[in-house]
Amino acid sequence: MNLLELLNGKTDADLNGGRFYGVVIGIVTDNQDPESLGRVKVKYPWLSEEEESHWARMATLMGGKDRGSFYLPEVDDEVLLAFEHGDVRFPYVIGMLWNGQDTPPYTNDDGNNDIRAIKSRSGHELILNDNDQSGNVEIHTKAGHKILLDDSSGGEKITIVDKAGSNSIEIDSVQNAISIKSDLKLSIESTQVEIKAGGMMKLESSGNLTIKGAMVMIN
Repeated sequence: MNLLELLNGKTDADLNGGRFYGVVIGIVTDNQDPESLGRVKVKYPWLSEEEESHWARMATLMGGKDRGSFYLPEVDDEVLLAFEHGDVRFPYVIGMLWNGQDTPPYTNDDGNNDIRAIKSRSGHELILNDNDQSGNVEIHTKAGHKILLDDSSGGEKITIVDKAGSNSIEIDSVQNAISIKSDLKLSIESTQVEIKAGGMMKLESSGNLTIKGAMVMIN
């Protein structure tokens, strides 16, 4: 028995192009499209645990030649599908669903609905915090490397920090200052390097200080 027969309880001869309208729940079984068109296959748990759908195209935020958003669901993810003109041979994934087992990465327990986020399977995240007082944009990897664009009241900083917190770059808009920190070594390399201060400049070392060049000129 094929999928059409399962849906309609009829044979192919009786169906005569029968239609199935509305939206249905599916579980992704395959996301490796042999034609590289970003399609997936699903099973319909409310219908059969064995029968697999035809390849389903993905409705996405943006799509075009070599451009667009690329978010394929994982195998075993729950998705919502509709059929083109009701024809089950042409399914479309129109959304992805959370459920009691696959829960959201964030909640709205305080009712403020401040957080917008994208989180990947391994834990990479893009977080947009719309809080009026502590709003920020944060990007971090699963290992803990972090970029923070902080718009919080009195903060207003751009910070890049490694996973250990021992190496960082901070741009402070309030203090109009930039800080670069490394716990071990800081290297700057270029064909030409120019450092200029409009006011006082301080060069200090707790160890030896070496200045070397083909010619060293001091004022």
